[in-house]
Amino acid sequence: MNVLKFKLLALIITGIMLISCSSRSKFTSESLSIGMTKEQVISKFGKPYKSSFTENKEAGEIKESLYYRESLNMGNRSITNILTFKGGKLVSLEQGQESENNSPVIIHP
Repeated sequence: MNVLKFKLLALIITGIMLISCSSRSKFTSESLSIGMTKEQVISKFGKPYKSSFTENKEAGEIKESLYYRESLNMGNRSITNILTFKGGKLVSLEQGQESENNSPVIIHP
């Protein structure tokens, strides 16, 4: 019976350790909402490490992207969060890993 209790305890401890090693991105549907302004996002998450913009002259609109890098899993993995704005309002969030040439590789769910 003691062996069974030991195995159960070891299984519980292993499960707790695995759960504690995982982490979630702070850029989630709970922390962001479509339509947020660029100023609201910067106020909430701080200054991005990089930004870019493109202009669609035919449509007369400017698309701006803010790039935030996060370390997950106790620093073992880095992801890039790309927040895209049109007309100053948040329209999308993409998450992925950046390659060595510093351009993001987007991972779609």
